[in-house]
Amino acid sequence: MPMIATKEGITINSEHVVQYTQLRSGQTKFLLSTGGEQSAEPYSEDLSELFIPVIPANPGFIAVFAERWEDGSFQYKLRSVVAWRRCPSGIYPLFQGYGNDDDYAVIMDPVGGTYDSDGNVYATLEDWQKEYEAEANEQAPASNGASTAKAA
Repeated sequence: MPMIATKEGITINSEHVVQYTQLRSGQTKFLLSTGGEQSAEPYSEDLSELFIPVIPANPGFIAVFAERWEDGSFQYKLRSVVAWRRCPSGIYPLFQGYGNDDDYAVIMDPVGGTYDSDGNVYATLEDWQKEYEAEANEQAPASNGASTAKAA
């Protein structure tokens, strides 16, 4: 629940805002779900970002982050999806814990299905890992060869 901080020292819970109007004076008039109104000048210039719906996720959705180490091995980190953010550009997961890890590789659903942001679906995480590692290994020699060719 994002809070709206104002220059007057008032904090407004965005979940209680039914409607808002930006006034010429620089203040914003908030119509609240309690039936009241509040006029104040918010610190945030784009209030629409504070009103992006967040929907709790069903238990069992897991984001998988992939990293290739210098020795060529792969490391996979799993983080629970605790909610979904519904933006105009799509639906995005919010993860358990701290950090801004938006660069996940795939999402696993509660029954083990795995899918990426391109719409590719895999029966299991292991199926995706095999394809991911095969593609990464194909690209690695090509990129090494390209750098060698440039040096020659």
